[in-house]
Amino acid sequence: MKYTNVKVPTITMDELSKLQNDYVFFEKMFNKIEKMKKKTPGNGFAKMKCKERIAELEKIFDEIDYAAQVTYD
Repeated sequence: MKYTNVKVPTITMDELSKLQNDYVFFEKMFNKIEKMKKKTPGNGFAKMKCKERIAELEKIFDEIDYAAQVTYD
């Protein structure tokens, strides 16, 4: 029988909570920029960067296996 030595990425609860806070921050910023009446190139650029960062965070969240994490109640 052959065993593989696969490295599984681990994330601490502190890192996870920071990622969740970043997600909330960028989501709020994106929504605030969307509501602005005056459209400027700077706002468009900021909106684009927020979308990119939100997509990166969602990708990280999709990779996390929440069922395998140990929870402390």
